[in-house]
Amino acid sequence: MPTDPTIHPHEILTTPAGLPVQIDEAIMPIIRDLWRLGYATSGCCQDVGEATAGVRDKRDAPLGYGGDAFIDYHRGWALLKLPIPDAMRLVAMLAETSAFGERVRRRWYPGTWRMNVPLEHDGLDSDALLHFPAEQIPELAELLHKQ
Repeated sequence: MPTDPTIHPHEILTTPAGLPVQIDEAIMPIIRDLWRLGYATSGCCQDVGEATAGVRDKRDAPLGYGGDAFIDYHRGWALLKLPIPDAMRLVAMLAETSAFGERVRRRWYPGTWRMNVPLEHDGLDSDALLHFPAEQIPELAELLHKQ
């Protein structure tokens, strides 16, 4: 299976389990602090639409997803992928803050977050996908750093 090309500037970080992983530079402070705070992560992206478009343009084989509508919808959205319990714990913590409370409690308003759990053939995936406006990355990084 081909490895997708890297789209965003990134650095290699070592996970709490000791594995090297590529983390997008803009979201790296968030991941570092999530790990410091005991959260597990299994994926992240600083701009899902931009990354999907970039991967689609560079791959020889089709992605199987990532049509124009998907790309347009996800442009400007960052992604954190966490095990469901950690995602719920993070959202609960953010809901208690003045900066992110309304963003994680309200639905379908500008600046609010989305959480979904993909369907698998035998039920739900074990990870939740948290999508949030990429412009909130610095503010989220600052809040987590203070925790």
